[in-house]
Amino acid sequence: MKYNRFVIAAIITAIAVPFTFAAKGERKKKTDTVAFATADKDGNSWLSKTEYAAAVKGTLDKEAADAKFSDLDKDKDGKLTEQEYNAASGGKKGRKKKGTT
Repeated sequence: MKYNRFVIAAIITAIAVPFTFAAKGERKKKTDTVAFATADKDGNSWLSKTEYAAAVKGTLDKEAADAKFSDLDKDKDGKLTEQEYNAASGGKKGRKKKGTT
């Protein structure tokens, strides 16, 4: 009897865990979209350097915001698309762990 409970609990966990992680990813996308829409004050679907600086004010000073904007603006058109903007929060891909070479 105890074995059956264990098997049932294991099956439920195996089914539930992927849905939990998928939902977390969806929430992240929605959060990024809301952050972009909030920063896009004129609603033209891209951020100017001024809009980006205002969005990160308090986190980055003007000089750091300008540098980050230039780094994020992959096509160097002076505008940040939502995709370019979200790349900043896109995770730790490509980063090295502390203490590794």
